[in-house]
Amino acid sequence: MSDNPAIPEPELMSAIRARNLSRHYKGLADNLRQDGYRREADIAERDALFWMTYSISLSQTPPGAVDGW
Repeated sequence: MSDNPAIPEPELMSAIRARNLSRHYKGLADNLRQDGYRREADIAERDALFWMTYSISLSQTPPGAVDGW
């Protein structure tokens, strides 16, 4: 068994789609927090941060430069 766990990679998408996913998760987190679901809101907030970071990463990748090692 490997020491590094396999982390699933998100599918390749546009930066706009990833940003929109981030906004949806942020809205979900806000609604959950208002309803008193703190743990679930924290998870949705973490997912929003992941998708926003992924969106920024995608926006900085030049077209055609994927897997060019």
